[in-house]
Amino acid sequence: MSKPSILVIDDEESITSTIATFLRAKGYDLTVANDGEDGLQSVRDGGHGIIVSDIYIDRVTGLDVLDQVRRLGLDAVVILMTARGSVRTTVEAEMGGAFDYIAKPFEMRDLLSVIERAEAYLTSSEAPSELETGTEGFGNMIGFSRPMVDVYKRIARAARSDETVLIIGETGVGKELVARAIHDHGARAKAPFVPVDSGAVTGSLWESEIFGSIRGAFTGADRDRQGIIDSARGGSVFFDEIGETPLEVQPKLLRLLQEKEYRPVGSGMPKKADVRIIAATNRSLETMVRENKFREDLFYRLNVLRIDVPPLRERRSDIPFLVKRFLGEATVAGQRRVWFSPEAEHLLNQFDWPGNVRQLRSTIQRVVALAAVGQVSEETLRSFLIDPLAEEEGEPASELSEVERRQILRVLRETGGNKTKAAEILGIQRRTLYKKLARLEGQRDAETEDRG
Repeated sequence: MSKPSILVIDDEESITSTIATFLRAKGYDLTVANDGEDGLQSVRDGGHGIIVSDIYIDRVTGLDVLDQVRRLGLDAVVILMTARGSVRTTVEAEMGGAFDYIAKPFEMRDLLSVIERAEAYLTSSEAPSELETGTEGFGNMIGFSRPMVDVYKRIARAARSDETVLIIGETGVGKELVARAIHDHGARAKAPFVPVDSGAVTGSLWESEIFGSIRGAFTGADRDRQGIIDSARGGSVFFDEIGETPLEVQPKLLRLLQEKEYRPVGSGMPKKADVRIIAATNRSLETMVRENKFREDLFYRLNVLRIDVPPLRERRSDIPFLVKRFLGEATVAGQRRVWFSPEAEHLLNQFDWPGNVRQLRSTIQRVVALAAVGQVSEETLRSFLIDPLAEEEGEPASELSEVERRQILRVLRETGGNKTKAAEILGIQRRTLYKKLARLEGQRDAETEDRG
């Protein structure tokens, strides 16, 4: 069987030329359009089995191309490509029936792989699915890198379903943003999105907090109390750090997932649950299962649709965009104009950011709040780069570095001694700040003894 004709639409001639040369060498018949209107006309002319289009062409977009294919009822698949992927465009591409969505820059072999899949699809007996368009209420995620575009694609696909989602990622990568994006793009978007900090709910209170309780269920229960499952009815419940859920209550969560029902504390009658469950963790649940710290059956019930969110060090090309956003937000909030020297920008891009996007954001906030107005040098920036995870990851409690000591004391002065606010600005948990302060006091005592 002959290969399908391919239409390539992109306003950059270097891109269309490279793609055309490569694919023609592979035996494909190519038509090229370097203008949006020309591209739409080529679509209307028909005869193309595969259409590869940039999303941002000119006044015409790749989404317009996709819409034209659908309106004309053409038997063609559309592959969209972009250097500026976002949740919004990815969801619209998915909901509009795009075959795939790839991020620039890409290797020609990757494009060929997608085209070969599209070719196989065209020769199969399956017909393209008709999906409704129109989405609103998009998330606040930033990232145009290939790993983030893949996350957007998974969000879009998860949003079309009502199955349980498990989001995996290190601390600070934005797992709750992913969960909110799934909810906001799905059929439950108009109902509540209720987050639950699984580690903050103790075993004794877990049932009443999640499932509610009836009057007289326990001492002090003087009225019926609505639980989170009831308050989120019709919407989504997001169990953050699901690995922290106490073992004794995991069977009750399993029942909620399996039977779609729950029992308020003190009630003899089960209630039907009408919520979607989205969970997240920064721990390896597989390891916890092997160590008998997490139920295996609960893990499999949670791990239906899985989204792995990459750490910031694996998508460094997104850092300049994140810095620009956070710098703008912090500058407006603090009314202090600062910017980074080229050397400082290089450091921002090369730093490993163990606390990921959260650490980057808190660092920018501290710089804007505490650095001198004007250009921030590399040396100044380095003084703000405290690793917020070092102690939490179990590293030995070595002495605080002089830079870290100065930074903590400076932030405490700026906040008037408010430790909660100081911890927020430093980008660390409050208990971590208390530990660092205790070590700082210990060092001061030791220095006093030495001088004595």
